[in-house]
Amino acid sequence: MNIEEHHETELESIANRLRGRIHELEVEILPLQENLSRLRVQLDFVERALSAGSKGPTTPAEVSDSTPSKPNVSDRIFEIMRDAGQPLHVSEIRNQYVAKGFTVPGQGTESNLLVYIVRDSRFIRVSKGTYALTEAGVPTKTPPKPKTKRRRRRKP
Repeated sequence: MNIEEHHETELESIANRLRGRIHELEVEILPLQENLSRLRVQLDFVERALSAGSKGPTTPAEVSDSTPSKPNVSDRIFEIMRDAGQPLHVSEIRNQYVAKGFTVPGQGTESNLLVYIVRDSRFIRVSKGTYALTEAGVPTKTPPKPKTKRRRRRKP
C-alpha cells in the first residue's frame, strides 16, 4: 500500500468515526428537543392564563395535567408570522419553526406545515408558496382564470 492509499484509508476511518458521533448526538438531542417543545407549551399555557386574568394553575402538576399532549402547530405558525409582520414563504416559515426548536410533524417537510396553513382561516395565500395573516389585510394575488378550451367549428 502506498502513502496516498494509506492517507485515504485513514481519512475514511476518520469520516466514519465522525458520522458515528453525529448519529449519536442526533439520538441524544431528540429527547431534549421534545422536552423543550413540551416546556414551551407549558409556558405558553401559563402566560395565556396570566394574560386572561384568570387564576391559572398553581402547581407544576396542574400545568402538566392541563397541557395538551400535542402542541397546536397552527398556533406556532401564527406566532411566527405575527412576529415577522410580513408575508413569508413556506420555506422561511419552516426554517423559523425549526429554529425555535419545534419539530415539524410528519416527515418534517414544508408540505407538512402547508397542511396546517391551508386548513386554518387565519392564513391567506398571497402568492405561490407565500402566506400572510388574514388579519394583516394583505392584498391577495387574484388567481388566474381557468383557461377554457376553444372549440373549433367544423366547416359544413
